[in-house]
Amino acid sequence: MRVEAKDLEEALIEASKSLDCSVVDLEYTIVQLPKKGFLGFGCRNIIIEVENKKKQVKKHSKNNFQISKIREKNSCEKVEEKKENIKNDKIENVKPKESYVVKEDKIFDSFHRESKDTRNIQNILDEIKIQLEKLLNSTCFDISLKELKMYNEESVFIHLDGEDAALLIGKEAHRYKAISYLLHSWINTRYNLLVRLEISHFLEDQIQGMQGYLQSIVEKIKIYGSGQTKPLDGVLIKIALERLRSEFPHKYVGIKQNNDQRFIVINDFLKKDE
Repeated sequence: MRVEAKDLEEALIEASKSLDCSVVDLEYTIVQLPKKGFLGFGCRNIIIEVENKKKQVKKHSKNNFQISKIREKNSCEKVEEKKENIKNDKIENVKPKESYVVKEDKIFDSFHRESKDTRNIQNILDEIKIQLEKLLNSTCFDISLKELKMYNEESVFIHLDGEDAALLIGKEAHRYKAISYLLHSWINTRYNLLVRLEISHFLEDQIQGMQGYLQSIVEKIKIYGSGQTKPLDGVLIKIALERLRSEFPHKYVGIKQNNDQRFIVINDFLKKDE
């Protein structure tokens, strides 16, 4: 017989009354699992097919029970395939349908960083170019992508320029920093690459100014043996770090942070950890 009820327990009790037997003598197959719904909408009762197997031989009853379990498992798989959230029933050992198995290439394509040894650099640059041009076209700035290439094995070089280059850089380079962080967050997470961003000649001018500033720092360290830079951020701190480590290969040259400010310290007390 087929029984419909609010939950499995209620359905089995009703079936035992109708068949005039104990609940333990019932063998059932779940036809439809229950669903709570939300605020009274979309709720659904459980439906089972049940029969009394007490008078049949034990072996035959055991085989039918196994068949019933298989049917129940198949029913649970269908519910899993439809992504139904059933909190009251614990479904164990349910194997997902093949359509729900995420293939390896999908995982690496969507969520994981790609290996530098196996990825195609040109394909990566093409992807970045397409997405970057879409981003630039969606802004109100007259700016375009002038150059995109690998700066080195760890970094990609992006050169933007146009009539609104100065506006894109912003006062005290606040827009330049924001765009640089945005691009770094995207490209580093997606491709595990660093970003070297040039807008017009801003970065080049900053590097030239930094080289002059670092020369005075180098001279002081040669005299006093130690020192530190002013607070730096973005690509400038990387430029300063490379220059100072090149100048003082036998000293400790590292980045220190004080609240929101980062600066470089140079001394003889620690050896640089390569």
